Amino acid sequence: MTIAILTAMAEEGALYRDICDVADSLSQAGLTLHRAPYAGHDLVLATMGVGKVNAARATQVVIGAAAPDAIICTGTAGSLHDGLEVGDLVVGRDCLQHDLRVEFLGLPPGQVPFTDLRLFRASPPLVERAQAVELSGRTQHVGRVLTGDTFVQDAATRRALHDELEGDCVEMEGAAVGQVCTINEVPFLLVRAVSDRADGRSDVDFSAFLEDAAGASARLVLGVLEALPSEAHLPD
Repeated sequence: MTIAILTAMAEEGALYRDICDVADSLSQAGLTLHRAPYAGHDLVLATMGVGKVNAARATQVVIGAAAPDAIICTGTAGSLHDGLEVGDLVVGRDCLQHDLRVEFLGLPPGQVPFTDLRLFRASPPLVERAQAVELSGRTQHVGRVLTGDTFVQDAATRRALHDELEGDCVEMEGAAVGQVCTINEVPFLLVRAVSDRADGRSDVDFSAFLEDAAGASARLVLGVLEALPSEAHLPD
């Protein structure tokens, strides 16, 4: 299968390129796409940048240029409840945009006006395979990913997002990837490493954590790839 792996940070993308043998690269719309074989699959690797616009742009460019059978988006996130600890991994069951709010039209948070788009569901087969990957020393959760163009760092907002939208973690790209994939009917998976508590009280050195988080996320993603058959379509 052709599978695209999208990362927000350059450090994360570099890790995949170090693990895989890049066969060729091309540039389009300000993105560099790297093609590499792995476990019988054709991978397309791209660093999309931070935020929903960058994520949506990268997702559409990759779909147009490579026609992937699935897209996997990896990165970091803040936890929205005390059941998630720094260093834990979250596999997104579904996702929505917590900062998309048009209440005057009577729409719930995350609803895209004049459409039926709100909650974007990740590919169940990919979620199932991700759950089956065991990583020593890591706790894995399946839950809801909330996305917004803001860095959540106060306890009140953290609590509100969890209570109102039943979110497990919060980040800045996943639901944008999910929306574009849903519109294009491309299966997707979100994998997030918890970097902080999203309450402004984190004492984690993010630069140091990023390398550790990228490594853990990559091992999970590579485990998913190794478990997937190399046939042309994602199995049900």
